[in-house]
Order: sequence, then C-alpha cells, then structure tokens
Amino acid sequence: MKNNIFLSIILILVSSCSTLAFWQDDSDVEVIEPVALQSFKNEYPLSIKWKKSFKGENSLGSFKPSFYSGNMLVADPEGNIYSLSPQSGKENWKIKLDHELAAGIASGFGKLIVSDTNGFVIAIDSNTQEILWKKNIGGEVLSNSLVSASLILAKNSVGELVALNSLSGETEWSFRSQLPALTVRGTGESIIEDNVVFSTFDNGRLGAFQLETGFFLWDAPISFVEGSSELENLIDADSAPVIAKQLIFATNYQGNLTAFDIAQKRPVWNANASSFFSPIVANNMIMVIQDDGSIISFSLANLSPSWASKEYLRRQLSSGAAYKNLLLVGDLDGYVHVINPMTGITVGRKKVSRNPVMNIVTFRDFAYVIDRDSNIVAIKL
Repeated sequence: MKNNIFLSIILILVSSCSTLAFWQDDSDVEVIEPVALQSFKNEYPLSIKWKKSFKGENSLGSFKPSFYSGNMLVADPEGNIYSLSPQSGKENWKIKLDHELAAGIASGFGKLIVSDTNGFVIAIDSNTQEILWKKNIGGEVLSNSLVSASLILAKNSVGELVALNSLSGETEWSFRSQLPALTVRGTGESIIEDNVVFSTFDNGRLGAFQLETGFFLWDAPISFVEGSSELENLIDADSAPVIAKQLIFATNYQGNLTAFDIAQKRPVWNANASSFFSPIVANNMIMVIQDDGSIISFSLANLSPSWASKEYLRRQLSSGAAYKNLLLVGDLDGYVHVINPMTGITVGRKKVSRNPVMNIVTFRDFAYVIDRDSNIVAIKL
C-alpha cells in the first residue's frame, strides 16, 4: 500500500520491469509511530448521513465512485456494480459481473466503464445495464478510465495510454511511455481540457495528446532523476494533473509539484514535493499531501509558499478533497480531518471508520469517504 512506503518494500517482476508494492510488516522493520492527534477547535462539525459496505479490499485506493445523471455509481473488487442515491445511499439497482475488478467505475455519455484484473476494459449501457463490449488492453487499469463523447481513455500498468472507440471498443490510438526499471504499483487518471488529453506517467513526465487522433503534442518532466540507485530514482507520477489559473499542476513521488504553462508547453515553476496524490485546489490555494503525511501549500495568486504542516506525520493520509472551501483528508485510524486552506489549522474532525481512509470524493453538498475495506461513508458539514 502506497501510504505505508516507509514500512517495507517488495520487488515484484512484471514484464521487463519491476513494480514496488508497499505494505505493513512489523516483523521486518522497526515501525516509527504515527504522530498523535492534537487537540483542535471544532469550528466545522461533520455529521455522518449514511454508510454502506461493499465487497473486497481496496488496498491501493483505486476504487472510487463516479456520479452520473444524479446517481452515484460504485464498483467493488468482486465485480458488483451499484447505482445509489447520493443523498440516502438507497440502492437503485445492482449487477454482478463475472470479473474481478482492478479499479473503480467511470461514467458518462450513456456508458459505465470498469476494468478487470486481466486487463479487460468493460463498457456497460447505463440504462439497460447490459455489457456493450470488452477489450483487453494488455495490462491492469489501476485507476478510473476517462469517458468522452467518442472515446474511452484507459492507462494500463505497463505504461500505455489507450483510447478505445466508445461504440465498438476498438483501439483508436495508443501511446506507450518509457517505463523505468522500478515503478510503484498504480497509475494516475488522465484529464481532458480543450480537446487535449493530459496524462502523467511512471517516468515522471506529463504528456499532452490530441484527443481524437492521439497526436503527440508535447511532454515535459515533472522532475528529473537525481539519485544514484534505482530506488532513489523512483519518480512515478501516479495521480491526475489539475488545472488552475491557466496552468496545469502535477506531482510525483520523490520529485516536485510542477506547474506547466499550457500555451508555452513547458514547466514554468516547481517546488520540492513527494506525493502519490493529485494537488488540491481550494480557496485560492494549492496544497499537496505528501507521502510522509506532511502537507505543503502555495498561493495560487503568485505561487509563493504559504503554510506547511507536520501535524499528521506518518498517519498514512488519504487523498484529499476540496469541500466547501475547506480541505478534507483521512488517515489510518478512520478519521476525517477538516483543515483551513488559508492557515493549515485543523478546524474539524470526525471518526467515520474503523479502517484506514483511502479516498475522499465530493458531489454537491456531500463528501464521500472510501476506506480500505470498500466501505463508503457519506458525510456533510
């Protein structure tokens, strides 16, 4: 598990490269305890609105819901797909696929998209819940796919970004990045802006591609290799880039938070950072949750450093989410913390699970917490 990066490392041979997986093994290493929670003033109390349990372990945090036509779509590792009411958690329908799934569900333009552990991307009709097509793209898809009007974009575990025809599932174009000798298990989602696809890769670079044709427009490094060993040179980018203030921001492990000017097609600013998560934009601030549990922030007005927090060191923080101009982040003990983006001060906290929190996503007035055991908790300020 990525959050446990300082606890232990296993090398797993995949194709011609090695992938690093992280998990906790107290018998092999000396464990440094997480920082104890500090007292705080509860200015923004959270309330739990509903909880629902799903099947299978969400150990990589790759199972996130999506929202379509006012409904919440959820896929679990055992192949169950649900449509729920986002407000109440009430089940609209459920289908069971004969597949073990590798990541969550994407939705849009009348389709639901999931992927299995054997590398199949599966398209489902959102109205009839019937399978439309299946396509093997040569490796697990460990993040939600991206749905456009004509294409389904999926990135597999061997560093290939694949665009599939939305109607037939046939490959329209693909791009394979140069995979380094060692990578961290996981891939980042792509984004689309003005008919350009932006995607990060395991070699620590951001690439831009014309949506319909896959024509390569440009790429640039998030950070450069600087170490003397393969482990030191792990610079995977395993999160989606974020667009703000006409800039596109991306992070990578043992690297940087880097801002790219889309018009100039080059990086224009960076700061040292090490993260598996997308930057979070809230209240004119951009924040990075780092792999050690620290949080750093910068003003979007001039990209100057703002506050830095070590309050949650080694608490295995989840991905963060902007919610009502606040920052939400979860931890290993199932707490959700509410942080003021302007000051970095904790202004709310709620224990929502007995398991580590892996992801937080938002939709309208709710935030949804996804834990390691595939439970979802709907919370609200």
